[in-house]
Amino acid sequence: MVRSQSSSIARGIVVWVLVAIAVTAPSLGLGADAPPDSLLARIGEVRGDTLFVTKDKVIASSLAYNEMLAASGAMRDAAAADALGAWRGFLPQVQLGSFFLRSDDALSSFGFKLQNRSVTQMDFDPTRLNNPGETNNFISRIQLLQPIFNGGMGLYGKQAANAASRAAELKHRRATETVRYHAIQAFEGLTLARSYEGVMVAAVTSAEGHVRQARSMVANDMATEADLLQAQVYLSALQQQLIEVRNMLAVAGEQIKLLTATVTQLPLAADTRASTASETAVPEEFDLLSVRARSDLLARVEEAEAAGKMAGVARGSLLPHVNLSLQQDWYSLDNLFGNDANSWSLGVFATWDIFKGMQNIGEIKKANAQQRAAEYMVDFETRQAEVEATQAWLQARAAREKVAVARNAVGAAREGLRIVTNQYREGLASMVNLLDTQAAATMAEGNLVQALHDLSVGLANLEFSGAINNETSDPGSDADADHQSQHAAAEGQ
Repeated sequence: MVRSQSSSIARGIVVWVLVAIAVTAPSLGLGADAPPDSLLARIGEVRGDTLFVTKDKVIASSLAYNEMLAASGAMRDAAAADALGAWRGFLPQVQLGSFFLRSDDALSSFGFKLQNRSVTQMDFDPTRLNNPGETNNFISRIQLLQPIFNGGMGLYGKQAANAASRAAELKHRRATETVRYHAIQAFEGLTLARSYEGVMVAAVTSAEGHVRQARSMVANDMATEADLLQAQVYLSALQQQLIEVRNMLAVAGEQIKLLTATVTQLPLAADTRASTASETAVPEEFDLLSVRARSDLLARVEEAEAAGKMAGVARGSLLPHVNLSLQQDWYSLDNLFGNDANSWSLGVFATWDIFKGMQNIGEIKKANAQQRAAEYMVDFETRQAEVEATQAWLQARAAREKVAVARNAVGAAREGLRIVTNQYREGLASMVNLLDTQAAATMAEGNLVQALHDLSVGLANLEFSGAINNETSDPGSDADADHQSQHAAAEGQ
């Protein structure tokens, strides 16, 4: 029974720690020339042989060095560049060109001379007209093209590009919020692992006392050898759990290093000294309308707006297009940039693609379908976000309630362990009873640690889901203080 319960505790603790530190951290860049001390100072302070990291520094360093976040910023800049380029539907285009032509074509050769204003009476000789030989012609050109009317394609295209740029900006904002949330998760995972280590160290210390007590009672014929063996097996199980928890603590530290691009061989620990207890609590209710102001949902709205404008672009392809062209040419028979003669042309061109093999109709139908799809995604993801916010709120409330219950359970478990320990010493309880009570006390300590972690991460998730405002919340401040006091109490047990 003791072995079964110990195994259950071991599995539970390992699962708890794995869940807490399994945070997807993006790959980060590192400045090769940065001094090692400054790299460590980015996230915390070295005390002894341990790097104590703080939540604020972990968040700040993650936001500064996250390559995925930098990539998101680059995509935002690319979308802004597209919006700038969309002015092409309104502004003139100016082209510079230079051409060299060489031909023995009779018409072309005569035309070259005519362009250069060099035709003479001799050039009208039939023999020379029919056999002009090879003739060179150099042309330098500057041309201005000004859109006048393009069926609304320029206007809708610009509006679509502007909406896409705003969507990219909002997506980048959401990426920043996501990195911040992951940084909080990573820090709280490290705090959780360290707190579990304190719980297990206290449990091992207590179990070692049971072994010593059982050995003394066996020596005085007050207990059987089986009691000593049971106590030793139980101690061995706890020692194995402590090894696993310390390994999980090291893994949690590596996640922080990865997230913050910190290279060091020092083990990491969460520094909660700067944490101050506050009255931060899970709100009794929240406004679902505030969830709709989440940056990712606003980005979806802008994407739907862009899709609608692209449908307008597609419809514009069915209308006639009118453009103005102003062109100046310089001609020479001998030099690339010669100016033997010049000419200018001014014209207005109208084109109308009346039928393009159903391509225009297909593009309109496609654009309309993409607009509907974008609008459906807005509706669905809005409802999904409201569900996520509600779920985060319910989980945070449950975590708050579990903290209160777990605190009471810890007090009762500690008192029960004290009583049963005394009873065993007096021969009024068996070793099985003592070890069962010890296992229950260890589980109660672990439950409190987990509840405190769930509350801290739950508050951060409330903010991430849009249920509470970042400016009015300090996720985890109460839980940080409780983590610290709980760890100190566990070490003093």
